[in-house]
Amino acid sequence: MDQNQEMRYKRQEMFDISQKELKPFHANGKDYQVYGNANLSIFVGKRCNATCNFCVAELRYFHEGMDYLKPAITDTTDYFKRLHLAMETVRPLNPSVSLTGGEPTIDPRLPEILRILTEYKVRKRTITTNGSGLMLKVAGSTDTILDRLIDYKLAHLNISRAHYDEEKNQRIMNLRDPSFSNKQLQEVIAIAKSQGIRPRLSCVLLKGEVDSLEEMKKYMDWAESIGVDNVVFRQLMKFDEARVKQGRIPSFCSEHGISLIPLWEEIDQDPGFSFINQVLGYYYYVEVFRYKGVDMVSEMADLRQIDAEKDRARRTLGEIPIIYELVFHPNGNLCGSWREWKEVILG
Repeated sequence: MDQNQEMRYKRQEMFDISQKELKPFHANGKDYQVYGNANLSIFVGKRCNATCNFCVAELRYFHEGMDYLKPAITDTTDYFKRLHLAMETVRPLNPSVSLTGGEPTIDPRLPEILRILTEYKVRKRTITTNGSGLMLKVAGSTDTILDRLIDYKLAHLNISRAHYDEEKNQRIMNLRDPSFSNKQLQEVIAIAKSQGIRPRLSCVLLKGEVDSLEEMKKYMDWAESIGVDNVVFRQLMKFDEARVKQGRIPSFCSEHGISLIPLWEEIDQDPGFSFINQVLGYYYYVEVFRYKGVDMVSEMADLRQIDAEKDRARRTLGEIPIIYELVFHPNGNLCGSWREWKEVILG
């Protein structure tokens, strides 16, 4: 077994934060060490117009034994003051910035958020969206949300699409108004590419849907036919069955998850794929391949590894907290966690 294959099977056992670049960071009277390639995720709003049974945003809370109740600042002026403060705080780190949610394209604050991020000259700009609000008009303007993202000089447009078949995608994601057809998706992709934005489609692997290598190939063939050369397939996140608060989403994930391991083993034997690279993060693992004209990213993640890795780091590197990633929450907290009450840097 070569080292690449060994990492596939051992994954987090081989992750060692002490071998990564760590930057000293001081904020709000406290000292931290920050992972050199840390990303800042801005969680835009808390509302989504889809009710996916595999929602990661909600699963993170259920994994803590809690309901998904995400507090938010209602006063717009106060919210933007907090965003400015967060951006001033992280400026020395110059993190890459990702916009997520909720569904960011339907949040009325998004245009001003983009303006503020432009002001701070943030790098490696991305957004993750179901795409439904991209062609909506900005209030008081003839611009669409996509126009504003173009002005923002977005680099990567990540669009969640659970199936290449429009009706199946609608059923899986249960996307309410505004709807987003395959035809609209193709129009958005054409506009984005004409402006130098690279679109990527994101698909979860689900039993009975996209659940085999043949189905993955069909998805990539469809993606390429509509102008997309970058697709990510995600295994549903693993979680602690004993700890999680039971309900619709954990039950669905347990019943409908597909493992990437046998699919990777099948890909190894398929001459239509060429290996590009792999990425090992503190709770996720990625393998990247080329299939025809498409870069195929495949990712698995394990929520159980987050706290376990941070506990290992504290024992190894001492008591100065390590920040692996940064998240700005709708309540104005800047945290080192996807939960707004944990690892609070600015509260």
